[in-house]
Amino acid sequence: MIVALIEDPDGAWTTTDICGRVYAGANRIEKKHRVAVSRGLRTISLPENWWVERLERQGSEHLLYNRLSIESQITKRWLSGFQMHPRDKFMKHWSHHVDKAHEDVDEYRRYFDADELGRIKIQVADKQKAAGLIRAFGASSSFSVEYLRQVGAEIASLLERKAALEEAARLSVSAPSECATGNTYHHDERAA
Repeated sequence: MIVALIEDPDGAWTTTDICGRVYAGANRIEKKHRVAVSRGLRTISLPENWWVERLERQGSEHLLYNRLSIESQITKRWLSGFQMHPRDKFMKHWSHHVDKAHEDVDEYRRYFDADELGRIKIQVADKQKAAGLIRAFGASSSFSVEYLRQVGAEIASLLERKAALEEAARLSVSAPSECATGNTYHHDERAA
């Protein structure tokens, strides 16, 4: 069912929306239904441009959305805190969120269009930003400390991969004097 939803490239669905489709015959949607859908969302293998994240609102619902779709990004922002207003009012009165949705899509396009080294640089910057926010707003809880440790390990791993890629690229490029004609083959007269 979830895989069928992503055929709409501009779609965005909350846990509740998906429960309504999956359990259409149920008398009422119960907590066990929401938990099952939420687990499914977090564990399903999705195409790279589709993403699941917690909404920034009460109830801790998850949202399935397309990171490369303006409409999907706008829906994500609307559902994160403005769903009590009609969508057209949201887009008119909080237009900066629409602009931010466009920026987010552009950022994701840069990521998806980047080579592996470019993606690593973007991932490192994102993880450093997340760690900075945790530090800035208090890292006293055991969860925050554990999260910072985990992010630090992920950054170290990414930097190791980046260094390995840069070294491989450096070794695969010949010295400029050898590449002047494009011919890197050197014939040794003494061997002949």
